[in-house]
Amino acid sequence: MKTVPPPSTSTSKPLRLEDHGSAFAGQVIAAVGAALSLLGPFSDVVSGVGVAILIVGVVVSAPAGRHPGPVMVEWWSVLAVAALAALIGFGLGFWLSALGGVVLTAGAVTSLAAVFFGAPVRPE
Repeated sequence: MKTVPPPSTSTSKPLRLEDHGSAFAGQVIAAVGAALSLLGPFSDVVSGVGVAILIVGVVVSAPAGRHPGPVMVEWWSVLAVAALAALIGFGLGFWLSALGGVVLTAGAVTSLAAVFFGAPVRPE
């Protein structure tokens, strides 16, 4: 027997793709940038372009930052801090390549996790 789910006690509206299509596109852009930045061992140019695309994705997805994700509530804050870490790691890689690579990788992987856990599952 099917029952109607109880009303939500959430104070914020769920993220709808129709209302925030550009924000979801920003999440996808950030994920592509994070994946490209992980290709740093192949080329510094690819890694730098990936970090730049990651930052553009963070800026484009900013309007949806106040909406909680299905799993991670503060996904945008995590994404922004992780993108900053990736940028710092990229710059640090010119002086201390091992430490810069570790910081860049940690930022990129955290960015991918924030996008994965913060992206809407389906339109409401």
